[in-house]
Amino acid sequence: MSIGASLQSLIQGKRTTALGVSERLMLQYGKKGDDASLAALFDLHSNKLFYFLRMLSDSTMAEDVCQRTWIKVIERRHLFKSGENFQAWLFTIARRTLIDECRKNSKIEYNSEAVEALSLSEQLKHVQISVENDVAKGLEKDAFKACMQLLPYKQKEALSLQFEGFTVEQIANICSAEKETVKTRIRYAKDALRTMLEKL
Repeated sequence: MSIGASLQSLIQGKRTTALGVSERLMLQYGKKGDDASLAALFDLHSNKLFYFLRMLSDSTMAEDVCQRTWIKVIERRHLFKSGENFQAWLFTIARRTLIDECRKNSKIEYNSEAVEALSLSEQLKHVQISVENDVAKGLEKDAFKACMQLLPYKQKEALSLQFEGFTVEQIANICSAEKETVKTRIRYAKDALRTMLEKL
């Protein structure tokens, strides 16, 4: 199947066929250094990757880490193996790059456990202030995003990956965590979000 036909099937929503498109493109890029394959991969995955990184950091850092991630894809193209899921491989690289950057700049406390968080009343106060400030400035505020930003890092990370369509097993591999730990983080995150949104 040509790249054009593969991309066409993705656009038409044939997810089962499209799941192999990225892997074939990456294998082709890894073997031949085909720039068209890399460009197609970028077109397919760059927005999802940026959104994931933006949920875990600010826009500037997300852009920087996104660029570094694609550079690492170029540098490590020979490491991608047949049978791997390209998007999971890409997000693993991005996650590690983001954590390194955050640790270097002391932007996050990644070592916090999944259960550590602001108390519910503190979370609600921060969300309400954030929403009210933006409304006062005439900006529309997405309460869901505001609530997401207040989740502990590991919960937000796991839930964001689930939103991107990864299975619990894939999330566990990306985050180097046990499946049960990932399930717990996602459950805590959803419970906290539900409670915060109901109280707004």
